[in-house]
Amino acid sequence: MKHVVIALSFITSLLLSSCDTAGSFMNASGSANEVLVVMDDTLWEGEAGSALFDVLNSNAKGLPQPEANFNIIQIAPENFTRTIRMARNVITPDISNIYSSSKFTADIDKYATGQVIMTIQSPDTAAFAAFVTENSQSIIDYFVTKELERNGKFLKQQISEPLSRAQQMFGINIHLPKGLTNVTEHPNFYWATNNAPQGRKDVVIYQFPYTTETVFEKDSLIAIRNRTLGEFIKGSFDSKMTTAAIYPPDYRRIEVDGIFRAELRGLWEMTTDMMGGPFVMQAFVNDNTGMVVVVETYVYAPESNKRNLMRNLEATFYTISLPQHEGVEIVS
Repeated sequence: MKHVVIALSFITSLLLSSCDTAGSFMNASGSANEVLVVMDDTLWEGEAGSALFDVLNSNAKGLPQPEANFNIIQIAPENFTRTIRMARNVITPDISNIYSSSKFTADIDKYATGQVIMTIQSPDTAAFAAFVTENSQSIIDYFVTKELERNGKFLKQQISEPLSRAQQMFGINIHLPKGLTNVTEHPNFYWATNNAPQGRKDVVIYQFPYTTETVFEKDSLIAIRNRTLGEFIKGSFDSKMTTAAIYPPDYRRIEVDGIFRAELRGLWEMTTDMMGGPFVMQAFVNDNTGMVVVVETYVYAPESNKRNLMRNLEATFYTISLPQHEGVEIVS
């Protein structure tokens, strides 16, 4: 009965949020950060389902309190009907002795625009459980990235023009969410916030000359953000922003649209004030200017869940592009 109630709620959200944009093919639907698992009830309640649940329900990185990576909905294959097939994130286990080993594949836009369907093939339930556990981070990263890409596309539709000051100051295209109207500028430094007492959202952009690849190492990026944000972002009681040491930032190197980026994900705090929260920063080289550009997003939302707030703000990273170099003058 539990599965039936969840499925009915899910169907309602699909019916309410689907829309036909091209007269024939509909947009993928459902809530953000939600994954639909199409799996037999018996398998779901056994070893295979337990392993997959543990992966999807694992804690999102870089948050001050535990929050699951995804909201999970499970339905039996016979209930994967026409309406539900338009779900945005779908996992379909395929466990059969016809397979000699485990692997996953992904279909994009199979039943709806913006949809991802991951199929995980395994010869038996034990192999399935072991495979999803061993590849847990790859599964999580894949679906999180797809969510951020969707949010980035939506942001570019909502805000049609890139931020002009980012073009002038840093030579990059970037789209910021609505409402970040409180702006502070210094040479090579731009800070926009909604300045809200609850659910505060901030985006910071700054740059410095590229001299060596070691600048993209973890300790170097932490030192740079502490120095830069500590100088320009002040608080009460002579406090300044810094990186919280209680949670060592998660570090990774990624590539987005062919551009290398180094990423830090962790917690920020004010040195002598009771304020803090999660942040994500990405750094990359603007080949047009020879500068390292750093874009950082962070939120302040005490006593509130922060996963969705952060991922909505992180969509900003997926709107970044470098314009074709035509001798554009950069104005600080």
